[in-house]
Amino acid sequence: ANGGTPPALVTITLNGEPYQLDGPVTLSTLLASLNIDSRRVAVEHNLDVVRRALFDSTIVQEGDAVEIVNFVGGGAPADRQQRR
Repeated sequence: ANGGTPPALVTITLNGEPYQLDGPVTLSTLLASLNIDSRRVAVEHNLDVVRRALFDSTIVQEGDAVEIVNFVGGGAPADRQQRR
């Protein structure tokens, strides 16, 4: 093992497409990096639907498959910006 090498990039499949991460991340971190509101999506991790309560503890690693599905529902328009 050579100690001087930087951490390897992690390649996952995101919605069917290859996607590179700087390293393993939680689902919460992945969604935040994609500017996705976790309250408005359903997430599958390796074909298992992940409950939102587990986003902070579910780690996405090399070779994992993640599917992010936007809820399309009535009510508020999808393009409304969230006020901070």
